[in-house]
Amino acid sequence: DYRRCGIGKELLRRVVEEAREYGCGAVHITASDMGVKLYTAFGFKHNGNFMQYNLN
Repeated sequence: DYRRCGIGKELLRRVVEEAREYGCGAVHITASDMGVKLYTAFGFKHNGNFMQYNLN
């Protein structure tokens, strides 16, 4: 089991970094119940059925 090892956080950080480099304004994801805690801790906000992280 690789949970709580920081792998998800690092992958998410890299996705956000790439999105910024491509000039995206936000990252939208569909989160599983298990993933909501990770995304919320990273700064994502609920936006309807999705979670959103603003890059601006």
